[in-house]
Amino acid sequence: MSAIYEYSEPFSCECRAFGRLQEDGYEELAVRCYGYVLLDEEHERVVMDQFSHLEINFNGNIQYSGYEDLRSRFVGKGVDRAPPIRGIVKEFGPTEEDLQTRGARRILKDIIRLQQLGIIHIDVGHRQLVGGKLCDFSTAITVPHFITTPELNPCLEPEWIPALEFETFQFSINDYWEFDEMVREWNYEQEERKTKKKKISVYAFPGGRGCRIKYDLRSTPLRERVYSFVDPRLYDWRTSSASPRKVATGARGRRKSGRGTTGGRHGKLRRLAPRPPRWYLDCDKDVATRLKNSTSFSTSLDWEFRDGLIFPRKRGWFHARAT
Repeated sequence: MSAIYEYSEPFSCECRAFGRLQEDGYEELAVRCYGYVLLDEEHERVVMDQFSHLEINFNGNIQYSGYEDLRSRFVGKGVDRAPPIRGIVKEFGPTEEDLQTRGARRILKDIIRLQQLGIIHIDVGHRQLVGGKLCDFSTAITVPHFITTPELNPCLEPEWIPALEFETFQFSINDYWEFDEMVREWNYEQEERKTKKKKISVYAFPGGRGCRIKYDLRSTPLRERVYSFVDPRLYDWRTSSASPRKVATGARGRRKSGRGTTGGRHGKLRRLAPRPPRWYLDCDKDVATRLKNSTSFSTSLDWEFRDGLIFPRKRGWFHARAT
């Protein structure tokens, strides 16, 4: 667990995602993040003593308090202490009680831009909206990552590259599947309550039914391909702010935008394509059929750690297809 701690622990996931938004000047894509709070060992003991009657147990296991100490599983090399209690300090705002077509369209656009910034696995849902913005990146994968960026591991065998590509594609497309599911659930709830609210007609994919594409009968390979809207691997993480440009500012130096945000950490804004190219996955007919008919995500890889590096371990239907 310690090997992938910095990549999978919710606090780290949020720090990496919010840090990316701040560095590239796109803080408006989520609620504002102001930093974090941390309890050292002394203050943790004070909290435990103060609220001892509540039987609080900071073991990292939300579902079964006191059952298993998950914090101890993340102890690093040469460190005998579990990670400290930490929390992200975010902008306060109202939950999104009334989802409308205009807001849904903006959220879909925000998801596309987040993926252009190399942030995927966003866990899209109505419960994640505060003030009309996404608020939770506790599961986010931010490029570079051992899943999205195979060049981080020089010891990977060539056969693992398509496996990692497929895993990244699933994480990418799942954000859009979840968006469509959010819209379907919202419309269904309004029908059940017999409200007079207008039905939301915005979907990532036609009808919210997966990445079905129009067949081009003159191009056989096209019939075996499926797509996501962004390839997050195209994000240039080696530069702090790619293709910077001058930004229009107001009286106090804030960047002028419809949602009132500043530029990047160095006053620069990373340029994002208004219409990024779709990511067509090169796969065989069986995989294409499976993905075209899917509207939910299923991971295909397990992981192992050896010689200081993280390696994928194939399983399930992907393993059967590969062999």
